[in-house]
Amino acid sequence: MPLYTVSTKKPLSEQKKLSVVNSITQTHCSVTGAPASYVQVVFAQGIPLPRKTAFHVLGSIRSGRSAAIKTEMSDQINAALSSLDSAKRRTEVVFVDLPASWIMEGGEIMSEPSEDESH
Repeated sequence: MPLYTVSTKKPLSEQKKLSVVNSITQTHCSVTGAPASYVQVVFAQGIPLPRKTAFHVLGSIRSGRSAAIKTEMSDQINAALSSLDSAKRRTEVVFVDLPASWIMEGGEIMSEPSEDESH
């Protein structure tokens, strides 16, 4: 946890996938202080997105993150992924808040974001 699902119309090259994974992981970790090993990124290809949309990113994250943190993550992910699209189509970033008690990582129930040591 967190789980990011990246939807695209067409398949991405392995190099682009790696760039997307690195961008999302780096952004999530730098903004929230979470370890990189927690961030999961999956791809859904062949999704009928709006014409001007290159990427749709659905981030399932622990509830309790402030609006400022979500905005910062959204802005950074948007900028990073938009730079990967030569046509400069838009990137949509949406977050879904999940209670920490619903999430396990390494066999342990996740703590609430307010209980994390770094934030």
